[in-house]
Amino acid sequence: MPAQAYRAQYTQGYVDGHKVPGYLEEPGVDKSSVTETYAALRLYVDNWRWRDVPFYLRTGKRMAEARTMVAICFKQPPKHFFRSAHIERPPPNWLIMSIAPEESLRLEISVKEPGLQMNTRQISLDAPFRCEHHARTDAYEGLLLDVIEGDRSLFLRYDELSWAWKVVDPILKVWSTERDYIPTYPSGSWGPTEAERLFARQDQLAVEFLARA
Repeated sequence: MPAQAYRAQYTQGYVDGHKVPGYLEEPGVDKSSVTETYAALRLYVDNWRWRDVPFYLRTGKRMAEARTMVAICFKQPPKHFFRSAHIERPPPNWLIMSIAPEESLRLEISVKEPGLQMNTRQISLDAPFRCEHHARTDAYEGLLLDVIEGDRSLFLRYDELSWAWKVVDPILKVWSTERDYIPTYPSGSWGPTEAERLFARQDQLAVEFLARA
């Protein structure tokens, strides 16, 4: 379990330049509570299509920013196309789907620099979904409107919800037995650095894209 999941709890820190209390200092919270406010998971799908492809899930409270996104890291090709040019292996390509607070689609790819030299650099192709003149609405506004209109297309079905609990429930049961200690991370950060050990390689970390997206 420790190799596949990591949890932590936020402590004092600074958010938007303002000092904020730790979880144990919040009103109504037991001073000895080990309730997690951050979770990171590494999951696999046991079928031929997704075999050996890791899925990383991370969520937390009191982070540096409130963002929701999906980041897809593409595999490196088995053959290095620029080996004869003696250049370093380019970083992996990324497809980043930002859901909140900004809706956008971003592609990070390596391209050849102009000129006769065989050099590459990373560029970004951005496609925002919302123009500046579009009115912004809260996520709950659309949710409540769907409820009123009886539109269930964006709601979870029971079987989907049931399978989701089958994935996380064994993890929660193990964590519920660990009542003596819980790792911490400062408020206003991107979470505990110890959670990075879940990633097979350092280039699979999406934190830098979280900060720049």
